[in-house]
Amino acid sequence: MKKSNITKLDKAWAYQVKIKSICEHCGKVTHLNAHHYYSRSIRSVRWDVSNGFCLCVGCHVFSTHFSAHKTPAEFVEWALERRGQEWYDKLKDKKNSLARYKDFDVEDILLDIQSYKF
Repeated sequence: MKKSNITKLDKAWAYQVKIKSICEHCGKVTHLNAHHYYSRSIRSVRWDVSNGFCLCVGCHVFSTHFSAHKTPAEFVEWALERRGQEWYDKLKDKKNSLARYKDFDVEDILLDIQSYKF
């Protein structure tokens, strides 16, 4: 897939993840980031909105008390409590599936991102 299409999908994914405009962990409404539960290197879930969490910059990377990157075990436990076992099982199954996207898939992926219902 062309880099320009990957960037387009990444931006659409981040926008959709942050659409509620509030940190899902602490409730802050400024300096929001979109965080992938499973790494963005895993293409099968890279643009799956259910693989995303809207976090303030503190809860995403900076806090030593709770941070998706600095305290990953706490983040994983919190995410499972927040979203539930069914969410986790579906996302894990999708993560383990093979995904090979081509440039002609871009519009379909964009529609999936934009039509996601929370």
